[in-house]
Amino acid sequence: MKANTTFSLLLAVACAASLSNPPKATADALSVRYPPTPRSSAADTYFGTAVPDPYRWLEQTQVPQVKRWLSLQAQLTSKSLALLPDREAFRSVMLSLMSAPFDGVPDRGKYATIFARTVPGLSQPLLMTIRGGRTSTLLDPNARWHNSSTILAQWYLSPDGKTLAYATDAAGSGWLRWHTLSTIDGADLPGTVVGTPDWSPISWARNSRGFYYGGYGSERERRAGTPIGQGFAAFFHRVGTAQSADVLVYRRPEHRDWLPYASESWDGSYAILGVVEGSGSGGNLIAIRDLHASSTNALLVRPLTDAQYTYVDNVGPLFYFLTTSNAPRGKVVSIDLQHPSSERDVIPQRPDVLDGVTAIGRRFVAHYLHDVTSQLVVFERSGKPLYRIALPGVGTASYVAGEPSEPIGYYTFSSPTRPHTIFAYDVRTNRSNVYFQQRSPFDTRQYVTEELFAISTGGVRIPVFVAHRRGLRRDHHSPTMLTGYGGFGDAYHPTWQSFSAAWLARGGVFAIACVRGGGEYGETWHRAGMLGNKQNAFDDFAAAAKLLVDRGYASHATLAAYGYSGGGLLVGVTEVQHPGLFAAVAEEAGPVDVLRGYTYGSESAWTDEVGSPVASAEQFRWLYGYAPLVAIHEGTAYPATLIMTSENDARVSPAHSYKFAAALQWAQASPKPILLYVAAHRGHIEGSRTAMADTLADTDAFLMKYATPTRRP
Repeated sequence: MKANTTFSLLLAVACAASLSNPPKATADALSVRYPPTPRSSAADTYFGTAVPDPYRWLEQTQVPQVKRWLSLQAQLTSKSLALLPDREAFRSVMLSLMSAPFDGVPDRGKYATIFARTVPGLSQPLLMTIRGGRTSTLLDPNARWHNSSTILAQWYLSPDGKTLAYATDAAGSGWLRWHTLSTIDGADLPGTVVGTPDWSPISWARNSRGFYYGGYGSERERRAGTPIGQGFAAFFHRVGTAQSADVLVYRRPEHRDWLPYASESWDGSYAILGVVEGSGSGGNLIAIRDLHASSTNALLVRPLTDAQYTYVDNVGPLFYFLTTSNAPRGKVVSIDLQHPSSERDVIPQRPDVLDGVTAIGRRFVAHYLHDVTSQLVVFERSGKPLYRIALPGVGTASYVAGEPSEPIGYYTFSSPTRPHTIFAYDVRTNRSNVYFQQRSPFDTRQYVTEELFAISTGGVRIPVFVAHRRGLRRDHHSPTMLTGYGGFGDAYHPTWQSFSAAWLARGGVFAIACVRGGGEYGETWHRAGMLGNKQNAFDDFAAAAKLLVDRGYASHATLAAYGYSGGGLLVGVTEVQHPGLFAAVAEEAGPVDVLRGYTYGSESAWTDEVGSPVASAEQFRWLYGYAPLVAIHEGTAYPATLIMTSENDARVSPAHSYKFAAALQWAQASPKPILLYVAAHRGHIEGSRTAMADTLADTDAFLMKYATPTRRP
């Protein structure tokens, strides 16, 4: 209590001084006077090593002294961003990109078809319905929640097409509330499901009477460090009933880090039960229950190991799974429930990574990554390859959808220089037809995406996609933005994004580094950048940056970096390890406090991916070796840095960003600014189109200012 009082007094005096002498800024250069930020003597000792933590008080994000400090930071950031020369131009382009008319992939039911429609001028997409050849608006979230922070987050149509399940997210809380409405008359139905986190999807029963979901049963705040699986279970919600009547389907309370889930086979004959552990970046358990049998017992098909098993299809008791078991790049196997101990390779592992498989019209459409670019190959259920789907070029087939009983499916293709195109695909004829083409406010034919390779630690080749205007003069003077992710086995696909498209439209070069830790080359690539190998990801990102300089796209004075979430950690660590590498950095929602985050956020769920500083001396050494808050040194010239977070982020606590900003402001020896940007009424991911456009435009404008050369020959 005494320590808190001392901090309050220190901060109150300092705040008064700061308000009487506000930060000064000009359009050409910022002379930054940062809000005073007291440093304490707080420290932790890990396995004999004392680690100072002077900004621990910022972990208490809701206390008055932190709120006052944030208010001063907001004043500085607001004044600084207002002077950015391209801010309004970026916002205009961003809104045009995000509001471009677009009809999403249709979700087909027997009675109706649903799709999302982006309409210029509206903050959220409309949900449209097609019934009897007529298209009409089913749900308009802009009118439903006018002037509200509530957004439409997810939606799923029942197989019979008569009921829509949709989720709302209020102010980015991280919790979804699931509702149902009738597609016949648009009326909401009784019963709301709460307590489902935004990372947990639902799955309809094939008879359309209800849906499966995973959750905690309430939205009570969970104490930091609580095992993610504690209290989590899979339930079944029957349409039109109260949540109190929901049926418990699957839970494993003896394993507090396990997250159960449930769904049904496409024919409605079997319940598919499973668990993932922690972050879900490893393997999973699979069990099957015969819904027509008198027994409610489930058959454990595969226990939890390092291998993933993902349901693809079944013909009666013969099941098909995409798996990484003895196949780090993925393969498809069949398992007969009558002889579950054995399995047969249907589509053997290939040199390229099998990123996903969709059953369409009694055939399999396999999505392969060849040096991270998409290839779609169609197989018979026997595993016989039939044909390759012709794609428009280098890019990503980001969404393949269909049903085993229907021959028509859909896929979306895009690249950083090609807007999304939705194709309707017939597996019987191998023909694709354009279903919908997204438009761009600028001529994308004048731009090109190419793939290069950087050489990183151990001589490993790192794919780097570079998008730029055709005929670009490579004279080291182009403002160039590099981004990446590198975690949890998630591949960073080269796709069309409003953020990067706006950067290109304003004359920049955009690049993606596919670093280790992701899934670009399968599980081996993932493991090469996780746990004790995490430093490889940072080395890869630095190698990609140096490649862009060596090839003449940029110089260190025109190179910028951006990263979000796990990508925020990637760019934050790289910035601290190589302060002269970039001219500007934007780090958003990154879990940079790698030693303390588990004590105040949800980061304890990620220990299977990143490790824990208290689990063992070895794991502490991994984390301490790259912990950015430890490696920031006073008197170092760091790049211009925009540190972004959201006040309601439940996945990566905003305290990470607060402490990172405080440490960099204290250490900065350069006149370049270190700014803290806190988005209101938002969480880790969700936000209205207008709010997202503002944040993205500010980010682009900030990076462009500090990555633009002052003189060009």
